[in-house]
Amino acid sequence: VDLDPPKVTHIIPNHETIDFNSDQIAIFFNEYIQIKNQNDIVSFPEIVPFPKIKTKGKSIIIEFEESLKDSTTYIISFNNSIVDINESNILENFNYVFSTGPNIDTCTISGKTLDLRSNQIISGAIIGLYKNKHMENFDSLIRSCHPDYFTLSNKDGIYNFSNIKAGNYILYALQDYNTSKKYEEPESVSMPLPVQILNNHSATLSLFVENDSVKTDTLYCFDDFEKIDSVNFGTVNLQFQKTIYETSNYIGELLLNDSLFYCFNVIDSIKSIHHLPVGEYYFRIFNDLNQNGIWDPGNIKSLKNPEEMIFFEDKIEVKKDWEIDIILE
Repeated sequence: VDLDPPKVTHIIPNHETIDFNSDQIAIFFNEYIQIKNQNDIVSFPEIVPFPKIKTKGKSIIIEFEESLKDSTTYIISFNNSIVDINESNILENFNYVFSTGPNIDTCTISGKTLDLRSNQIISGAIIGLYKNKHMENFDSLIRSCHPDYFTLSNKDGIYNFSNIKAGNYILYALQDYNTSKKYEEPESVSMPLPVQILNNHSATLSLFVENDSVKTDTLYCFDDFEKIDSVNFGTVNLQFQKTIYETSNYIGELLLNDSLFYCFNVIDSIKSIHHLPVGEYYFRIFNDLNQNGIWDPGNIKSLKNPEEMIFFEDKIEVKKDWEIDIILE
């Protein structure tokens, strides 16, 4: 079984050609390929009219219908549209770059996309860049306008922009369930991040659902689970830094099997949790700024950030009749 995606063998003109003046590009592969969805192929900046793109055996031919702008770096992004004929293995986020001038833009920005509430990676998210836009207009921008640049996070949640023109941008991420490249609730979205890209830049983007209510889960996990009748349990002692417990604003949450199991207010340097059923737990805390007892997501219209969430990366393994101490750095 073929598990490998198609590989580019050569391109005419070469990738990152300068002083580009051709009316055609030919990209050759090591196997027969097809384009899964032409609508996934985009250019930055936009080329109007968009070039004709067709497959021919083991190659893709791009034909320009109009002249291009002078002294401009162009990126033709195929995203995940190129697949092989037999097994539909995807060539992820393939770009062809060229410049109609003597130089090519070289700025880059990369990072990872995560779910803010679970800290799990998010693959297939759209990561967008708006150039020279105002932050206060972000809510209307993301709902009505395509980004000036965009890419997709890969299976590891990693995204990467290359050959970006230096300047000021708004960076964001979006789980675009209906492939509109525009934000619609209840899609997950990150808060906008203003970035000045001068060379290489990196940023982690955490996504959340606006107006998401976790009240039921949070209130339930404050219940006294120590009433559970079980002979298989252990004890965990969590030790907190002074900057955490002295504010009395933080709420700790233990997760078992990816579900909330127990919550408590962090008001002392040590919290001992007895009668924990045997299993593997994860721990997180959030800064309950408004002290309403639940985690509040962000709001992109008012540019209000989500309440801070901090994860203890290592799992906590509870064993029968064991007592373990965890120092939370």
